[in-house]
Amino acid sequence: MAHKEKYNPSRFWKHLTDFPYIWICVSVLAVAAIIAFFGHWTVAKWLGAGAVVFFVILLLAKPMNAVYGLMGTSGSIRLFFLNFLFISLVFSGIYFLAFFKDAGITYDVNQPHIDYHMFVKESVICPDRVVEHRDSMVLEHQFDSTSYKETVIHVTLDTLHYQRISFGQVWRSTILTTLTQEPADLFTVATVHNNAMGSSDITLDKQKSSLFEWLLLLHIIISWIFFGVFISLLYNRFRYES
Repeated sequence: MAHKEKYNPSRFWKHLTDFPYIWICVSVLAVAAIIAFFGHWTVAKWLGAGAVVFFVILLLAKPMNAVYGLMGTSGSIRLFFLNFLFISLVFSGIYFLAFFKDAGITYDVNQPHIDYHMFVKESVICPDRVVEHRDSMVLEHQFDSTSYKETVIHVTLDTLHYQRISFGQVWRSTILTTLTQEPADLFTVATVHNNAMGSSDITLDKQKSSLFEWLLLLHIIISWIFFGVFISLLYNRFRYES
């Protein structure tokens, strides 16, 4: 009967000292999310962008350091699932604190819309927004040998109901994105910016949707690495134990 190796805390710290770069990147993202939570978006934006650039450089310069930093070197499937849950929890926390804490989403339009600044005031429960749509139509009239054109503008008013985005929604969407390696529906909407929706802070919405898309790309790259390592672990386990 094989002897079961006991867990040694020193191995964890040795792992961090051997492969620190990926966790530095994740830590910077977490700090940026906390800073954004307290309202300092400009500082958080630059920290988040810097972390994304650092991760890209790390993948190009030391790709295996990034892989081992995420997965460890023991080849343990148990450790793999723990890392999977931990990374998913970290990303869901980053997404919620930096992007969705004050955000509202409406499904009253063909393409759902997110306003990242909707619930800044705690007194707001379920706000409504009236959006004006203008459709122009050119009409041509003919009287005997004379013709003229006129432009008719049709105005419609739509009332949009926004609702909060909970941490549970973000957590489920993060897990789904990691498993499928494709953005969940909520995250797809979050990367789309629409000036015509009359957001309360258009500049903020545009910046957040752009940075969110970059973080989502980083998240999907990491989930792609997880998937590849998982296939390799299963292959080696079946190969040597069957």
